[in-house]
Amino acid sequence: MRKRIAALSAALLAATTLVVTATPAQAAPSNCRSGKEHHGGGPSGTFWYICLSGDGGYYFKYRVKHPNPQVDEWRYGYQTECAPVLTWLEFYYTIGQREITEIAYC
Repeated sequence: MRKRIAALSAALLAATTLVVTATPAQAAPSNCRSGKEHHGGGPSGTFWYICLSGDGGYYFKYRVKHPNPQVDEWRYGYQTECAPVLTWLEFYYTIGQREITEIAYC
């Protein structure tokens, strides 16, 4: 039994190493800036992000509150389209309803 576990572990390690070394590293944007502008003093506004150098692009991951106000639940897995370097990316948010969870590179 131990030999099978050791063999399986070695095979998984080899497969993981192969995938990692075969996958090219994603070049990252750099010299990035961000900010936000509130709309009318309420809980909503615009969050912006731009990278001025580097390679690749960036996007926002965000969450949305369940449409039924009686359900206290967030829905995850949403994201904007990938914006290439030197592209102004904007996100219209409402605190407690639609919020950014992460800035990711693509």
